[in-house]
Amino acid sequence: MEHVSSGRMKDESFLLESPHFNEQPADIDSDRDITVEDRPADPRRMRRIAWGLLAATILSTFWAGVGAWVPTTPLALAEQQGSLMPVRQALLANWLAGLEFSLGLMAILGAHELGHYILTIIYRVPSTPPLFIPFPFYSPIGTMGAVIMMQSGTADRKQIFDIGLAGPLAGLVVAVPVLILGILNAQPIPYAPDESLIMGQPLLIQWLANFLVPERAAEFVQVANTEASPLLMAGWVGLLVTGLNMMPLGQLDGGHVTFGLLGPKAYWVAIAALVAAIGYMVYSQVIIFSLMLVLVVLMGLRHPPSSDDTRSLGLPRQIVGWLSLVLPILCIPANPISILS
Repeated sequence: MEHVSSGRMKDESFLLESPHFNEQPADIDSDRDITVEDRPADPRRMRRIAWGLLAATILSTFWAGVGAWVPTTPLALAEQQGSLMPVRQALLANWLAGLEFSLGLMAILGAHELGHYILTIIYRVPSTPPLFIPFPFYSPIGTMGAVIMMQSGTADRKQIFDIGLAGPLAGLVVAVPVLILGILNAQPIPYAPDESLIMGQPLLIQWLANFLVPERAAEFVQVANTEASPLLMAGWVGLLVTGLNMMPLGQLDGGHVTFGLLGPKAYWVAIAALVAAIGYMVYSQVIIFSLMLVLVVLMGLRHPPSSDDTRSLGLPRQIVGWLSLVLPILCIPANPISILS
């Protein structure tokens, strides 16, 4: 989610989103922060674009599920064989699994976006509807997240906090039941040409597995794409999106939360979080998040001012806000994706 500044329409992006990043005075285009100079003149046109992007993203996430989260494999086999038979075979075998993955993931991402969007309506902050970003054929999850663009200078510090936190919490409300179904019905995808990805599971999934199926909990520490169930993968992506967005960096959702809690002092939390993230990647040699961190740095770690930086949150919001900052630890796997050679 994000707040917007200085009379411009800015985006809130929420995937790998993103992980989805947010407002920033410079004109930087990315999957998570798109600056445009003027508010869209035709709301009806924006709604048509939103529906079109939603349909395209449902299709691209459906194909990611059909391809067992390695959607290039059927296409590569078709090219090698000079026939569309591998594509047809994957569609016939996995169409239901692809649909489950797509609808499960879109429900989580949609709840996340609507959490932000509904709060902008309540606080009368002009914004576009959620705009999903499809990523067909190459992405293991089929999407680059979603954005909404808000009118700058219309939300105060407390409203920024509420709008920023509403998305991740709403997404979690949907992600947890999806994960429970995915764990209890952990049937692997019917057809997968090969095992090429290993997905490390976050603490929250491991805890749910220990509670729901303790006799099989060891199966949910790492899951191969050939053994993953569609709803488990949908929940896995949903948690990853939530965790990444709740990093207390700049204009990510977590950055909005720390800005609400600390005001301009949130900049120093962002610096500490960035140093910790870089240190972890160097130590563990997990470089999957390097591009995201580069984008965050380019967009700036300092949160733009709100319409009223002096407005306080009150004790209940402060408690919820500080507790929410543990979400990256619970939702981001230590090693999200390993590629098998």
